[in-house]
Amino acid sequence: MTATLERPVADSRQAPGTAAEGPARPDYAHWAVSAAAGAGVLAASTSLNGVIEPWTWFGPVFNTVLPVMIAMSLARTLRLPGLVTLLAGLLALGGCLTSRFVPDQSILGVIPGPGTGVQLQILLNHAEDTVTSQAAPVLPGAGIFLVTCAAIGLIAIAVDTLATTLRMPAVSGIGLLALMVVPAVVKPLGVGMVPFLLTVAAYLLLLGCAQWREGLLAASADTGSTGYLGRGLAVGAAAVAVTVLLPLAIPGFNSGAFPQGARLNVWGSSSGLNPAVTLGNDLRNPAGFGRVTYATNSPEPVYLRAVTLEDFAGQRWEPDQRRDEREPGLQGMGSESVRSAGEFGATAFTRINTDSYTSPWLLAPYAPVSVASLNGRWTWDPKNLSILSYDGGTSVRQEYEVISTLPDLTEERLSAIRPAPKGAVAPVFTELPEDTPGIVLETTEEVTGRLRNPYDQAIAIQNFLRSRDFTYSVDAPVEGGYDGSSMGVMARFLETRAGYCVHYAGTMAVMARAAGIPSRVAVGYTPGSTTGDLEAGPDGMELREFAVDSRNAHAWPELYFNGVGWVRFEPTPSRGVVPDYAQTITSPFNVRVDDYDNLNPGAADVPQGTAADPEATAAAAADPAAAQSRAAAAGTAVAAGLLLALLPLLIRSARTASRRRRVLSGGGPGAAAAAWVQTTEAAGDYGHPALPTDTPRAFSQRLRADAGLHGPAAVSLERLQRAFEREEYAGPEAAPAAGAGVALLAAPAASWDDVTAVTAALRERSSLPARLRARFFPRSLLRPTR
Repeated sequence: MTATLERPVADSRQAPGTAAEGPARPDYAHWAVSAAAGAGVLAASTSLNGVIEPWTWFGPVFNTVLPVMIAMSLARTLRLPGLVTLLAGLLALGGCLTSRFVPDQSILGVIPGPGTGVQLQILLNHAEDTVTSQAAPVLPGAGIFLVTCAAIGLIAIAVDTLATTLRMPAVSGIGLLALMVVPAVVKPLGVGMVPFLLTVAAYLLLLGCAQWREGLLAASADTGSTGYLGRGLAVGAAAVAVTVLLPLAIPGFNSGAFPQGARLNVWGSSSGLNPAVTLGNDLRNPAGFGRVTYATNSPEPVYLRAVTLEDFAGQRWEPDQRRDEREPGLQGMGSESVRSAGEFGATAFTRINTDSYTSPWLLAPYAPVSVASLNGRWTWDPKNLSILSYDGGTSVRQEYEVISTLPDLTEERLSAIRPAPKGAVAPVFTELPEDTPGIVLETTEEVTGRLRNPYDQAIAIQNFLRSRDFTYSVDAPVEGGYDGSSMGVMARFLETRAGYCVHYAGTMAVMARAAGIPSRVAVGYTPGSTTGDLEAGPDGMELREFAVDSRNAHAWPELYFNGVGWVRFEPTPSRGVVPDYAQTITSPFNVRVDDYDNLNPGAADVPQGTAADPEATAAAAADPAAAQSRAAAAGTAVAAGLLLALLPLLIRSARTASRRRRVLSGGGPGAAAAAWVQTTEAAGDYGHPALPTDTPRAFSQRLRADAGLHGPAAVSLERLQRAFEREEYAGPEAAPAAGAGVALLAAPAASWDDVTAVTAALRERSSLPARLRARFFPRSLLRPTR
């Protein structure tokens, strides 16, 4: 490596970092090298797609790398020392990060100001939670964006410094390689061939630009070529060989080699929807960001439940694993009453595919009585029917089948149930800590004070939280520790009356206990959205498929009713699905099946004025400015839709007009070919495409037969064919020969009228759907004729 980097320095040539003797020629070629270095960093960063999902991260990265490259190039243009150039890049990076991630705490938008450190610490904590609690691909949050932009910005500075300032472009490839290490070991399929090839191409471009620059500098010093390109290619080939072969000898790379299959899991196997961390952060950044699908014969879409929280003491609520009380074997789950409900009542069959969701807690509809086809050793908790891995296993890429009960719950049945007797459930489901805030107890008394029936109390609490006095928000709660659980958080929620599902579910559970109803908080996913696919279940049953992802992460309360068991309620407005037995005429909210609980910081708050809110509707109608704005937005959307729908037609018309001008220009070179291509594409648009093996004559004969062309249209088609053959195959100096050759060379030139005649005949002999497809969605745009 040392020999590769050494360069002889002649007396007449300026060495890196030294002053030249005499006036030096201006070096503007460094701009090209810096541009190539930036392109290389951006190309290598494309491998991060799949580590962070989706491409939302690329814009911030691009807007970070570009100013850094420009700042360093300007410093070199001003002939500043190399150390000052490096400092300029670092300052530009700091300004970009400040303006993007902490603008409110900055001075003039780019200089860190008071409070910057605190806000950065919050973002770094979010990034740490993302790394420790998620499996790739992770959520595109502000914290992980900050770390990504900072890391790639530093790599860009290093690559540019090596390639341009120190004039060591071959070594700068180490920075590109370092950028691809993370996706190589984290992504299930490695870096991927496309990002890898893009990076290699960008690296070769960098070497070529550096060689060109060195050639210019060498010419000014009357020295020979430095041979950077050859040495760079040698170093690059060696580096690629090492990166491909080295993982084969490293334990943990168990599914191929870099860049296609290195799968060393450096984060461990127990990451997912993990309530052991602060619940708000965990719901905001669930590891199950990848899609989870389930197919069920349940008449209603099901909630997928991972675990429940019962102990409301402490600064954060965590699930009690109760490993000493858990039972093995998932074929006979549940209490005797639960199993009997499955034997004599309705049951649901659900097939779940976890894909990239990874957690020691298993997703299942409530209440499960049997789980089959599951890999690993799993146990279940008799108190809450949660399913936990016994040996540190994970739910990732599992496909299993769950049979769960469907209790017959109605408003009449629940309203007839009296309060549960003491000892009906374990004390952990009824206990309230001594430091329960007074506002919780006082609010519960105000809402349920004159009610004695548990069902009436539960409905009153649910309707109170779903009223217009509360606002669903993921922005307001974040500061000051409000973004989490604990009794203090519930108290602040009742004061501010703004929060998201964690606060609504926790508050209803606490208020239910204060009213004497046993409660717990369930953590999992709302039903999601249907994919439209159907699967076959056992005994010929038909299963509808649904999909959920991190946007469906949710928390909801479960209340205990004597003789029935645990019953789900939905206090979070505009989120989740309110069960039929919990819907009342006082609830002002509609429900929906595809119900994303947007838990990402920075997402817009969900307003309380929905279509079911007459006051909000009237207020909106009374605001002419708002109505005009909505009308303008609707008009813009309609115009954009029409433009998109007409885009194929416009492209096809423009191409047809270009060919028509060529044909009508006097029959110059290429005119016959343009007419023939237009004809063959029109035939393909109307359902008669040319085959790859077709000669012009074979295609012409088949088209006449298939499309029923005769008369003038057939004559025009033959004229177009013969004109194309003459232009394509007969040289300009070819002499007429006997027979067919004479006819070929003597054929008259085709005209645009022939194209029009054939096209009109094809259109007349086509059905209406075929005509519409040919005009608005021509297949020739996807498969143009060569």
